[in-house]
Order: sequence, then C-alpha cells, then structure tokens
Amino acid sequence: MASSAGAGLRECVAGYDVVLGTIRGDGIKKSLHILKPKSSLVSLVGPPDAAFARTRGMNFIMKLVFMLISIKIIRKAKKRDVEYSFLFVHPDGHQLAEIGKLLDAGHIVPVIDKVFPFDQTTEALAYLEEGRAKGKVVVKVI
Repeated sequence: MASSAGAGLRECVAGYDVVLGTIRGDGIKKSLHILKPKSSLVSLVGPPDAAFARTRGMNFIMKLVFMLISIKIIRKAKKRDVEYSFLFVHPDGHQLAEIGKLLDAGHIVPVIDKVFPFDQTTEALAYLEEGRAKGKVVVKVI
C-alpha cells in the first residue's frame, strides 16, 4: 500500500478553483490534485513558462528555455484540465492593498490550518515540516 503526503491532502482538500503556489518542490505538482477541472494553478516560484517570457519581451532563446523547463508541469496540468501559469511578483504596495480589499470582501478565502503564537514559532516550523498541514500555517506576532 503506497502512501504520500499528497494523498492525505487530496482526502481533506479538493474542488478548488485556483491555487497560488508559493512553495518550491513538489507543492506545485501536489496542488494539481486539489483543483477541479477548468481551474488555474498560478505559481510564484516557478518554473517560468513561455508566456512569461513573451510578456517580458524576451528573445526566442529565452522563450524556448522557459518552455522546456515548464513543459512537464504544463503537461500534468493539461491532463487534469487545469491551466498553469507563472507569475513574477515584485514588492508593490498598491497590489498588496488591492489583495487586502479582495480578502476583506471575501473574494479570496485563504485556507488556514493552524495558528501558532509567536513564542511557538519553533513548533509551527516543526508542524510544517511534518507535511500534514491542510492549509496555511500562521505565526501570530501580536
């Protein structure tokens, strides 16, 4: 009997319209399993795709390189009828304010697994390392 952290996640979390990928490694691939068909996976950590290269005005070689490094995740996404894209972010107070408005209005609803007080930061990191979190793990500073 095979088991994986991704399988546990699929049992608890499923049917989402969008995943914003922020964790390097297998997190992006695992996210595909909680998305419903016709949904989107937007990665902030890569791999960058050819569309990203086009929007940045990069030359043919860079478009080809990005296409090659993203082809595996794009194929996996297409098999699940999910759209993959890479989003390059930079610090922008205006964008953060807009995201804050979307959160306040309930248009974006983060999945929060557990909240730890600041003095339990070590425990929060250990919990994350276990790989069983079913959403974001928050360390409350105040």
